[in-house]
Amino acid sequence: MTSCGVVAALFLAAAASGRQEGAKRAAEVASGTPFPLPCPAGGRVVPPGAALQAVVDQVVAGTVLCLSDGTYVGPVEIHRSLTLQGSHAAVIHSDGTGTTLRVVADSVALEGFTVEGSGDRYDKMDAAVYVHGRGIEVHDLEIRGALFGIIAEQSHDLLIEGNHVVGRAELPVGIRGDGVRLWEVRGSVVAGNRLEDSRDILVWYSPGNHIVGNRVERSRYATHFMYSDDCVVENGDYRDNIVGVFVMYSRGTTLRNNDIAGNASAGGMGLGVKESGNLVVEANRFVRDKTCVYLDTSPFREGDSVWVRANTFARCVTGVTFHSSERRNAFLGNAFEANQTQVVVEGRGNAQGVTWKGNYFDDYQGYDLDGDGSGDVPYEVRSFSESLVADHPQLALLRGTLALGLLDAAARVFPLLEPETLLTDPQPRVSPPPARDRKEP
Repeated sequence: MTSCGVVAALFLAAAASGRQEGAKRAAEVASGTPFPLPCPAGGRVVPPGAALQAVVDQVVAGTVLCLSDGTYVGPVEIHRSLTLQGSHAAVIHSDGTGTTLRVVADSVALEGFTVEGSGDRYDKMDAAVYVHGRGIEVHDLEIRGALFGIIAEQSHDLLIEGNHVVGRAELPVGIRGDGVRLWEVRGSVVAGNRLEDSRDILVWYSPGNHIVGNRVERSRYATHFMYSDDCVVENGDYRDNIVGVFVMYSRGTTLRNNDIAGNASAGGMGLGVKESGNLVVEANRFVRDKTCVYLDTSPFREGDSVWVRANTFARCVTGVTFHSSERRNAFLGNAFEANQTQVVVEGRGNAQGVTWKGNYFDDYQGYDLDGDGSGDVPYEVRSFSESLVADHPQLALLRGTLALGLLDAAARVFPLLEPETLLTDPQPRVSPPPARDRKEP
């Protein structure tokens, strides 16, 4: 294993352990008995209401500061290596201006307490927590009422794990701050966090990061990559957002084992891909999205590909939509179930240049006489209604309605109306592949 692989494995192991501890703390807070972090030998207990900035400024590097239950007034800036810890009943409260807790040092750990509020300036990106450095760990914080949640800039080797960020639901989703925002961050892990009513987990100009095991609800883009190569997003639970994952202008992204459900608004999609390439999309479940997967000019570079394999696309209005993306994509071993429309190609064209093999389509009308699990005749999609929509885009609102369904039925009866074939899978499965052992979204 490479040194990068070892580092990633250690981060992921730490994240798994941290999630278990975070769940324990969350349960105790909910019961009204906040989990008490023990103050280690040599640590300094900070009494409630103390001037926290003065305390931080006085201690030497390496000190552990233990916050007592109670309220401390921010903003606070940490400019040397230390650990700041407390229970969720220890609250650093914004005075209504700026960023509430700012870290501008290496090897700082923030653990267990609550950060409440921030300023309201978008131009200054006022946040609950801002970090800039190497080897910073942000564990199990409760963050609420802030414009932005956690912002990390120009940093390396971060671990942002087990935090609960509650955004400002009263604001329109587009002008809420991001729950977690990475800018020029490398080699870091964002794991086991829960975000509610925020905007995005935004990964911007930040290659080589792992976004693992997060739950995002009622936000805009649950995870949003821009100009960020070689990132991984896996084991996420994304519900009732506008978009589950959006990959823009990025290469080498892997999406694995995510549940992405309920992105059902007018522009909703499970996965959106724009001008990106060398993506691997495998073993995810897209359920009840407006569009399960939308591919726009992807792969973008010559020689790049997009591999979509072993996913479930279920109960979506459209399973897959191609926009200028009808080549160098491969769909292998996926299941298309109970979608209103399996595949759409926007504009004139078809998806015959896409590799289709071993997919299950619940509207397949073939047979399997030799019992090998694959249909003996290809699965083909010919849709007169889709050809009509391509010529008259305003009819797209009628997709899935009885009117366009009757046109497709008529096209099957009267060969003169038969349109070109949109796609062909020469070896379709006749039964769904084994379901992953995951709960129903």
